[in-house]
Amino acid sequence: MTAWLVLVGAFLAVTLIWLLFRTGGYKRRPLDAPPGLDYRFTGERFVDPPTGETVEVWCCPKTGERAYVRARADSRA
Repeated sequence: MTAWLVLVGAFLAVTLIWLLFRTGGYKRRPLDAPPGLDYRFTGERFVDPPTGETVEVWCCPKTGERAYVRARADSRA
């Protein structure tokens, strides 16, 4: 009986976590500016499908974290 309750509890916990994070996903909404001075432009640019905006990819070399920033009109070519 106890093993059954643990199994059901684990299933419910995983389902709850999936429901909470599935809409957010990995990619967040683009930022207006890089989040910090440590971030460097990677040279990557793409059109964000949900918004249609051109987005630049910035990366922090220390942590490997990536940030998606709206490209400005006066931005790099």
